[in-house]
Amino acid sequence: MSKPALGLLLGFEDSMADFVELARQGEAAGMDSMYTVEAGRSAFVSAAAVIAATERVAVGTYIANAYARKPWLTAIAARDLDEMSEGRFTLGLGTGNRHFNEWYMGIDDFRPLGKLRDYIGIVRSAVAGRAGEPVRYEGDHHRIRWRASWEPTRPSIPVYLSASGPKMVRLAGEVADGVGVGVMSSVEFMRDIVRPAAREAAGDAGRDPDSLAFPMGSFISINEDPELARKVTQATICGLFHPVPHPYYVSQLRQLGFDEFADAAAHLVPQGQMREAMDLVPDEVVDTMSITGTPAQCAARIADYDGLADEIILYWLPQRTDPPGLAGYESLFEVVSLASA
Repeated sequence: MSKPALGLLLGFEDSMADFVELARQGEAAGMDSMYTVEAGRSAFVSAAAVIAATERVAVGTYIANAYARKPWLTAIAARDLDEMSEGRFTLGLGTGNRHFNEWYMGIDDFRPLGKLRDYIGIVRSAVAGRAGEPVRYEGDHHRIRWRASWEPTRPSIPVYLSASGPKMVRLAGEVADGVGVGVMSSVEFMRDIVRPAAREAAGDAGRDPDSLAFPMGSFISINEDPELARKVTQATICGLFHPVPHPYYVSQLRQLGFDEFADAAAHLVPQGQMREAMDLVPDEVVDTMSITGTPAQCAARIADYDGLADEIILYWLPQRTDPPGLAGYESLFEVVSLASA
């Protein structure tokens, strides 16, 4: 079975200078890809900075918010980034969540399936548009009438759709190049839930299921003391319920049978009872839905996804015992070396 490529999720560092330097170091350490998250920073601006600082690695957004911008604007940004990177760019799209959509932007994230179907249809058409050729699309949510001014760098750019629930997973299989799974993805979730549903949907849509990519994100908590690593993972998982539960990850927990913990965390964490919630995180959640432990244990966990995930995009969790600044990432680069051996 093929080993997954290894990527790094960027955008949580203290400065743009830090995450650009981190991208350089990750490339030098043999990582395969760098992805920028759309949270406190713009995924597209961050991706441009990473592209300028690297030479070999694939660079993408994981995940850009489809509700934050119109599909044409997303498409031309993707074309620009693909040109800048000489064909190294991947566009990851998703619906966002209540924090971003309702609170930050004051928009309704209604009817996501229909919106994303139109959105990806336009983006795929526009990124492939030849100079002077018309791009036309009429959907229920979005439409476009446009002509590109110059040739695209490639005939197409890979488009990943963030998916967790059954309906969105099927939509990704129908219309996207890859099913982008979030940062708590167990082997069971990938093998028994995501892959079969997406592949079936691709076949039903007349597409080749083997053409689908299955990237996934994962928390990675590395410590020579595995119990300290587990505590960091527990706290991070509970953080997904603050200030309100994140529907994407609640869905993943429920689909794998962890309803009792999801209910308890949804009650405790918004009230500030983080320690109480941490005590309730099932060991199985840490063991199967994250990559946690010593460097050797983390490398072994990565190997569990051989043949199931095409790419694992690592979300590094800092430890209190780590050296300050970017030096803390040395443990991650050690895991990458062990996993690649």
